[in-house]
Amino acid sequence: MSAQNYEKLEKELYELREKLRQVNFRIRDVEEEVRKYADKRDRIHEEMKPYLEQLREMRTATEEKRRKLDELREVLASRKEELKSKRGELRELRKQLKKLRGIKETAEEIQKKMEEIDWKIQTQPLPREEERRLSNLLEELNLRLAQAKQKIELQKRLQKLEEEISGLQEEVEKIREEIGKTKEELNQNFEQRKALRENVQELKQKSDEWHAKYVEAKERLMKLEAEKILISSRVIELQERLNRYKKDEEERRLREAKERLKAEAASKLSSGKKLTFEEFKALLEDEEILENLVRKK
Repeated sequence: MSAQNYEKLEKELYELREKLRQVNFRIRDVEEEVRKYADKRDRIHEEMKPYLEQLREMRTATEEKRRKLDELREVLASRKEELKSKRGELRELRKQLKKLRGIKETAEEIQKKMEEIDWKIQTQPLPREEERRLSNLLEELNLRLAQAKQKIELQKRLQKLEEEISGLQEEVEKIREEIGKTKEELNQNFEQRKALRENVQELKQKSDEWHAKYVEAKERLMKLEAEKILISSRVIELQERLNRYKKDEEERRLREAKERLKAEAASKLSSGKKLTFEEFKALLEDEEILENLVRKK
C-alpha cells in the first residue's frame, strides 16, 4: 500500500467515524422519540381502562335488563291471556245471570213459601182443583228455588271473578309500569354507553396517532441501527487494514534500521573499531557477515 492510499484510507476512516458519531446522536434522539411516543400511547391506554371497565359493567347490566324485559313481556303476555280468558268467563256468567234476572225472591223467601204450601196441603182438607193448583205451584217454586240458588252461586262466582280480574288488571298495570321503567333504564344505559364509547373512540384515535408515530420512529431507528452496523463494519475493516499497514511499515523500518546497523557494525569491525553492544548483537544475528569477516582475517 502506498502512502497516498494510506492517507486516503485514513481520511475515509476519519469521515466514517464522524458519520458514525452523527448516526449515534441521531439514534439517541430517535430512541428518545420512540420512548416518548410509546409513553404517550401507553398513558392513553391507562386512561382508557376505566372507560372500558365501565363499558363492560354496563354491557353486563344491559344484558341483565334485557333478560328481565323479556321475562316481564312473557309474564305480561301470560297475564293478558289469563285476563282475556277470565273476561270471557265473566261474559258467560253475565249471560247466565241475565237469564235469571226474573228471579226476584231470595232462596229463603221461596223456601218459606214452599213450606207454607206444603203445610197447607198436608194439614188442610182442600178441593181437588185447589190441591192440584198448589202442587203445580209447589213444583214451580221448587224450580225457582233451584234457579235462585243457581243465581246466588253465579253471583258468588261473578264477584270472585271480578276480584280476580281486578287483581290481574292491577298486576298487568304494574308489569307494564315495570316494563316502561326497564325500557327507560335501557335507554339511559344506551346513552351512557354511547357517551363512553365516544370517549373511548376519541382516546383510541389519539392512541392510534401516537402509535403511528411510534411505529414510524421505530422504523427510522431500525434503519439508523442498520446504517450504524454497516458503518461500524467498514470502520473495523479500514482500521484493520491501516493497522496491518502500520505493522508492515514498522517491521520494514526495523529491518532497514537493523540492516544499517549491521552494515555500520561490519564496517567498524573491518576497520578495527570498537563495536557497541547493539552493533555486536546485530552482527551475531547475521551468520553470513560473520563468515565473511572470519575468512578475511
